[in-house]
Amino acid sequence: MFSGGFFEIGFILFIAFLLFGPKKLPEIARTLGKGMGELRRASNELKNSLEEEIKNLDRYQDSAPNSTPKYGHHDPEPPPPESGPQS
Repeated sequence: MFSGGFFEIGFILFIAFLLFGPKKLPEIARTLGKGMGELRRASNELKNSLEEEIKNLDRYQDSAPNSTPKYGHHDPEPPPPESGPQS
């Protein structure tokens, strides 16, 4: 996810230490960790529900009957009567 090396991460931690101090830093890190955990759980839940719906759609399409209409005992539907000039 991050492309930074050890130096970049250390620099960010140093700046955070200077800004927030040693007492606030663990609390902020804990809050960020909980938020990231909740975000990960929500994204996994969304992903799982979408995959389940796709499987249900695939299952429905596989079990769908043939799209040609049937009449009676598997006989094709009779053609409609021709409407021509009547005398």
